[in-house]
Amino acid sequence: MAQAKDQGLIRHICCSFHDSNERMMEFVDSGDFESITVQYNLLDRQLEKGIAYAHEKGMGVVVMGPVGGGRLGARGGVFADLIPGVKRVPELALRFVLSNPNVTVALSGMGAMEHVRENVLIAQDPVTLSDVDRAVIDEHLARLRGMADLYCSGCNYCQPCPNNVIIPSIFDLYNCGKVYGLWDASKWCYAEIGKEDWDHGRRADACNDCGLCEEKCPQHLPIRKQLREAHEALSGDVK
Repeated sequence: MAQAKDQGLIRHICCSFHDSNERMMEFVDSGDFESITVQYNLLDRQLEKGIAYAHEKGMGVVVMGPVGGGRLGARGGVFADLIPGVKRVPELALRFVLSNPNVTVALSGMGAMEHVRENVLIAQDPVTLSDVDRAVIDEHLARLRGMADLYCSGCNYCQPCPNNVIIPSIFDLYNCGKVYGLWDASKWCYAEIGKEDWDHGRRADACNDCGLCEEKCPQHLPIRKQLREAHEALSGDVK
């Protein structure tokens, strides 16, 4: 009986996390979890401080979305040929995550055997991104982020929209295309907005031109004009 009871015990608990670095540190300090699963990739590095803290405290760090939910799986774009010897953007994205010494495991979605083979080869390759490589990436991303901020900084002050237009998310997709060259993935995500029962957000063509968003925007962006531009750019055919 004791042996059967033992087999039913939960010995290791991992949690997934979607919040700020400060909140993540609270989770780590709670001592309730042995590992934590977080979003982290070339385009989303918000939790780097929390990831380092978790590793320092002896927790395992599992990264979901190392290829940006597929956005960094596109060919070409502004990341192509950025690092000598790394020809494909998905490889660069995975190497970037694995080169962070505070990351334990990277969970990369794979839809074909070709993806499995490629990821295994990348993961088992002892050659990783150097400090110089990461500095090049940091500098490149800083320039791109500066361009993205000309369109929208993602502060969310324009929300909520009375017509449920998800302005920051739309501009994020627009930035991914306009700044990072990831048009195919951005167009696909845009087409999916509002399709699920739980998703009450609406695309840019639902804007009724009320102008409330522009009154609240700290950057004084011409949001209505940019929404029209974003819709035109994102609603085209995915190549």
